[in-house]
Amino acid sequence: MDHTLTSELYNNIKFNMQKLILDVPDEDVRWLSHIFNAEEAKVRKLLHGFETTVSRQAEDIRKSRNIPKVQSNGKIVFIGDSITSDRESYFNIIKKIYENEPGLTWIDAAISGDKSDDAKMKFYERVMNFHPDIAHILIGTNDMRENRDEDGESCIGLDEYRRNLVYMVKRLQKNKVHIILSTISPVLVDGIGKRFPDDHWNYQKANIDAVNSIIEEVAETFGAQFNDMRKVYGSYRAEEILLNDGLHLNALGQKLLAENVLTALGKYL
Repeated sequence: MDHTLTSELYNNIKFNMQKLILDVPDEDVRWLSHIFNAEEAKVRKLLHGFETTVSRQAEDIRKSRNIPKVQSNGKIVFIGDSITSDRESYFNIIKKIYENEPGLTWIDAAISGDKSDDAKMKFYERVMNFHPDIAHILIGTNDMRENRDEDGESCIGLDEYRRNLVYMVKRLQKNKVHIILSTISPVLVDGIGKRFPDDHWNYQKANIDAVNSIIEEVAETFGAQFNDMRKVYGSYRAEEILLNDGLHLNALGQKLLAENVLTALGKYL
């Protein structure tokens, strides 16, 4: 059930907001309850619900698709924001699908609220120091957030976004890492206004489209694998693939993304 507009504890746990405070294990109920001042039973119930969703999504994909076979050991890093850090995300679905593959190591380099400059500044700590073999990058939504007034501009301009993405791709390529770039998802400003009523945030579709064009351009320029989700998402109304907060993918949206990223990963497993 989508509680993004009704429960702050739900949002804090779902999107792993403790990563912004302390480096603690994601499943440590005691620590999470302390951090978010919540009863352990409530935290445990939320974790169980998220895990149940991920398990169901993974099983549905196993039954409906051919799962790429793992040919060798490898480290796979996922770079992103709350779309990836979500406990019910495509990343966690894919991890669950391959939970019986001990040769695969999963590196979570996604932090809720991150922009491309945040990912760049923490690139060695979160990514390069782990010496990954495969990297998936999905970032840019927070870059395009702006204030809803006549002087509002996106947090990160398009030129800077391109520079940050190119930096990460070039570093990875220099270290012979296979790269997958995924396009960002649509947003619904009305939902964002309900979730963050005091922040006066806005998004412009033109900027979302421009970011996705940059991702495609960078993938083509550097020979990275391009996972274009625009047509996939475009087959649905935005309300069908987004949570009530207008920003994050719901179960259907995450499943669609998981299926397509899984296909892209198949080339390198």
